[in-house]
Amino acid sequence: MRSVFINIAIKVTFCSLIFVSCGSDPKSLLCNKWKSVALRNPQMDNEIAAMKLYIDTVGNQDEALRKQINIDSFKTILQGELDQAMKEQQLSLENTLMEFKSNGIVYTTSIQGEDSAMYSIDDENNILIEEAKLKGYGETMKFQILSLTKDSLQLKMIDYGDTSYVTMVPVKS
Repeated sequence: MRSVFINIAIKVTFCSLIFVSCGSDPKSLLCNKWKSVALRNPQMDNEIAAMKLYIDTVGNQDEALRKQINIDSFKTILQGELDQAMKEQQLSLENTLMEFKSNGIVYTTSIQGEDSAMYSIDDENNILIEEAKLKGYGETMKFQILSLTKDSLQLKMIDYGDTSYVTMVPVKS
């Protein structure tokens, strides 16, 4: 009886250790299909705010401009262009998927189509996506993992000095 209890205890302990070690391994958590649900880009947010301010104030201090064009029509055109750009950004966000496979390949799906590359996780908890390793040409992208759980993936990417923060959730099959 005692040996049965010890056997069960050892098996439970062993399974718990495997579960805990697998759950904390970033690559095992990352191996999933993720859908983007939120994007924050401070520079883009500032540009949108500046454009909204410009739309609100265009022509207020320029009498010559107000005589040359219909300011209300001009504001409507600018607002339409801003609204369209924001709709396109939202559409792009809603249609971006990343599927990380255990074999080191990531498939990215967007409104432009599907692409693939090799990925790895470095010692600093960054995801390195390298097209050249898979295709022989292409660029390398680096995403810092800010948070990774089974329910959410938050990434930070710096592209030519422009910082973006992306939140992704697993795709329900």
